[in-house]
Amino acid sequence: MATGTRNVRIHLSQQCFDLLVDGMATHSKRTCRFETLRMTVQAACESLKSREITKEELNRFLAEYAVEGDIAVWLEVTPKWSDAYGALRQKVKQLHDRHGLDKIVIPFAVYLAEACNPL
Repeated sequence: MATGTRNVRIHLSQQCFDLLVDGMATHSKRTCRFETLRMTVQAACESLKSREITKEELNRFLAEYAVEGDIAVWLEVTPKWSDAYGALRQKVKQLHDRHGLDKIVIPFAVYLAEACNPL
């Protein structure tokens, strides 16, 4: 693992897993190349870097998607995009202070990016 790389392991619901898979497919169609989960979440975080996020958006996401689940998901956050991921994580933490922040941030990033840039 490269210096500064962070490995995130979370357990998600089937609903959030489906959201991530659909997000990867949408991102792949948009770029015309196969995109991995890391590439998809990285692009979502980068696109949301300067965007304000409201408590209403987060609450709408949490009301629509069950987050807790048994599906294991691993994500490698590299130094190349860790600032964008960290910034989004901090914004979400300010709006919703609870444990398991990564399991909210990862699907929420894909959810918001898709809402902002529909295919």
